Amino acid sequence: MPRANRLWWVVRVSWPLLGGAWGAWVGFGGYLRLPQNADSFGMLFALGFFSFFAWVGFFVGMMLGALIGGTIERLLRRLGVGMAAALCVATLANSFALWQIAGLVHASFPGLRHSIDRTVTPVTADPSSKNSCAHPPPVDSRERKNWDSECR
Repeated sequence: MPRANRLWWVVRVSWPLLGGAWGAWVGFGGYLRLPQNADSFGMLFALGFFSFFAWVGFFVGMMLGALIGGTIERLLRRLGVGMAAALCVATLANSFALWQIAGLVHASFPGLRHSIDRTVTPVTADPSSKNSCAHPPPVDSRERKNWDSECR
């Protein structure tokens, strides 16, 4: 078997393998963001749940990777594009398509996301509470004593 044919074969085999790995990561990644509690049966249940989705993602990713890569390569070869260029474009398009499909899965099933959205909205304080000395002194003797010690 010539060296170029082996390389082309390896590229073609990589499409379903990498698609499967990507799908398994999409399916199992949500488990990694859960708080780990070894004393709970719920963690074992969650592990089984995410393992199931990892296997489903693996097989679906393999099928999609082979289908997308093979279809694009065949289409480009029929259009007269050379083998090396067709394989490169098919691999790039395959990667992009799988990435977009993973985004669609995460949007549809938020429990499978890998990270928690930790955007924190800043809490704005009331501008009048920033400077307590701007207010007139309190009437109560204890509060007045504190106000005197802080503001004078």
